[in-house]
Amino acid sequence: MITPGKYSVWFKTPVGEGAGVVEFGPDGKLTGGDSTFAYAGNWTQQGELFKASLSARRVTPGPPGVFGLDEIDIVVSGRSVDGASTSCTGFAKQSPGLKLEVELVRILGDQ
Repeated sequence: MITPGKYSVWFKTPVGEGAGVVEFGPDGKLTGGDSTFAYAGNWTQQGELFKASLSARRVTPGPPGVFGLDEIDIVVSGRSVDGASTSCTGFAKQSPGLKLEVELVRILGDQ
């Protein structure tokens, strides 16, 4: 299961790849970012199944995002069995044909 806390996130599409940090709040809120984008949204979990809906918005100039857009709405889902990591797939509503792959790993020491 995903547990509330901070996670390293790695993501890629056929356009590119990136990494950042995301925090899953106990209230179902999700926040985070990387060097050029800020993320905000919601997450839910039922058993091992995990789902998140979030928006990513460019906040500083930089290289193109993994969808080639500066503002996107993303949906991801996956399965977590150990609470420390999960793999997800998803898409951006603005580019539904581009598959997004996501790997989340809990940051050690974050309780």
